[in-house]
Amino acid sequence: MIDKRILAEQERRIAERLNTPEKIQRFIDRNIAYNFEKNGNTNQSFRRVLRNGVAHCLEGALFAAAVLHYHGNPPLIVCMEARDIDHNIAIYRMNGGWGSVAQSRDQNLKGRMPIHRTIKDLVMSYYPYYWDYYSANRDTTNLTMRGYARVNLRQFGTDWITSEQNLDSIEDVLWEMKYRFLFPRSDKSKFYKIDRKTQKVVFV
Repeated sequence: MIDKRILAEQERRIAERLNTPEKIQRFIDRNIAYNFEKNGNTNQSFRRVLRNGVAHCLEGALFAAAVLHYHGNPPLIVCMEARDIDHNIAIYRMNGGWGSVAQSRDQNLKGRMPIHRTIKDLVMSYYPYYWDYYSANRDTTNLTMRGYARVNLRQFGTDWITSEQNLDSIEDVLWEMKYRFLFPRSDKSKFYKIDRKTQKVVFV
């Protein structure tokens, strides 16, 4: 749980009000515009997202994870890795099922209800909507998601909640960590790493 003393009064009031995942998702949908980073790359903390009113998927996941953590949930996010474009979500467990809260420019990639038995089941609920972002004819049969990884934000202290600086260290971890294959081949490891030289969009 967050030490509430690190939050400003207005931040605490909003976090108190957003006391369910559904309320957090609704707040994002109604109050947080998608961040197209027109003025350069950003990786904003909960504090900056709330103040600026914009977030891409990683920033939205950090925002949601902070509010979930405020109410006693572990601060967990999942990065879903694909050939073309990645997506980040905040995850939580309720009544034995996994659910998510998410920001996205695509309505199909927003949050999920906590009805999924495992994190992989939750990730697979996004898979059918993860078609080739760059295809000229928008081929919805060319599905591009390859794997996923879970991140516990406790390793970053409280910077991801209150920092006024870009949280590039979190993005660095997403590039460097091992991902679990969605469909591992029997002759391969269940895990893989991505090449940072890959030219792809990091957030959707």
